[in-house]
Amino acid sequence: MKKINSIIAIVTLSIAFSATASAQVTANAPTTATIVAPITITKNVDMNFGNVAVSSTAGTVLMNASATPARTASGGVTLPTTATGTPTAAKFTVGGEGVYTYAITLPSTGLTLDEAGVGTATMTVSTFTSTPSTTGTLTAGSQIVYVGATLNVGASQVAGLYENTTGFAVTVNYN
Repeated sequence: MKKINSIIAIVTLSIAFSATASAQVTANAPTTATIVAPITITKNVDMNFGNVAVSSTAGTVLMNASATPARTASGGVTLPTTATGTPTAAKFTVGGEGVYTYAITLPSTGLTLDEAGVGTATMTVSTFTSTPSTTGTLTAGSQIVYVGATLNVGASQVAGLYENTTGFAVTVNYN
């Protein structure tokens, strides 16, 4: 009888160990997602280089990216002090989620300005800059971005209003 009890005990233990070894165990992982407010950008103010005087030498006008833009002329270009026009850097409002950071992408190629109403004379705008420069931080879901650039003026540029009604693109994306 002892032998039978021992055999039964060994068989029972063997079954118990084999059942434990091959039993399946499952764990669950809850899944979540958070949808954030879409990032937005709205143009508030157009870029305007103001009045520019030319000579027989080509030159440039640099418009800094600031709320109080400063212009710097070089080459054969001068900036009238009494009739400045309305120089302004472009101004955009970026909106989105809380205090997220975002990347700013400016045009990498030049923009052509045509003589308004005539379209035969042109100038280019290049070397776009912004404040903040490449990355911004939303404060309470909003931040102002200023964009400046360089106006390339030809020698003896024809007098008149030059414009590009299409504009240039400023792109923002969450980091």
